[in-house]
Amino acid sequence: MNFFKKLILTVIAFSIVASLSLTLTGCPPTPVTEEPTATEEPTEAPTEEKIEFTTITEGVLTVGTDAAYPPLENVEAGEFVGFDIDLAKEIANGLGLEAEIINTAWDGIFPALIAHKFDVVISAVTITPERDEEMDFSDPYLDSDQSIATKEDSVIKAKADLKDKILGVQIGTTGALTAKEIDEEMGVAEIKTYDDILMAFEDLKAGRIDAIINDIPTSAYIVKDNPELVIVEKIITNEKYGIVFAPDTPELLKAVNKVLKEMKEDGTYDQIYSKWFGENK
Repeated sequence: MNFFKKLILTVIAFSIVASLSLTLTGCPPTPVTEEPTATEEPTEAPTEEKIEFTTITEGVLTVGTDAAYPPLENVEAGEFVGFDIDLAKEIANGLGLEAEIINTAWDGIFPALIAHKFDVVISAVTITPERDEEMDFSDPYLDSDQSIATKEDSVIKAKADLKDKILGVQIGTTGALTAKEIDEEMGVAEIKTYDDILMAFEDLKAGRIDAIINDIPTSAYIVKDNPELVIVEKIITNEKYGIVFAPDTPELLKAVNKVLKEMKEDGTYDQIYSKWFGENK
């Protein structure tokens, strides 16, 4: 009796253990659900500001220049060449325009601009407060100090030697202003003015004047090709060239400044500078 009782109890216990085992192993794991992640709204790329401007002739940027100032602007074999010429063409291209160069005498170039004979002047124009009162300037695009050029065998070796000498300058330029300051400081024999700086250098070579006061980029370029001439001193004036606009064309000014900035950022400006001055700015 005891044996059968123990057997029954053992069977019952085994059944209970087996049942619990099936219950525990048969239950599927509770699925884990992830919270949906918030998606960011796509952001639109900022649209580039379009500057609306007009020019005298549709599709053309007319550029006034006094093309007798190498290596900035000159005429060779009937073609306009020079740093400013290449700069003007590249700026026009950046504006989606064709460049038209109009050769104009220096003493009439600014009145012609204000009268809208052309859209801009790009002609080695130094930014000065006096000019800025009548016209508008772009951001500066080239540094330029003054210089004293003379013959290699001259007694002039520095600015102090200009006393009682005949100086040549181009009319209406900052070189003429510098020569006037030298005259006031020490006294010169004469300040002779020229419409064309190349004519002044011809007179210097012929001995009709003693020295020339002029922007150093052009004087250095001319002296390089004339071994009998030399620059004896650089006069620090901290001058900078700018593109000139009539005062009623602010949108064109803004558009040109934008293109000029892009040219300096993408290396185009450095390529033009290297072509005419031999090294990157």
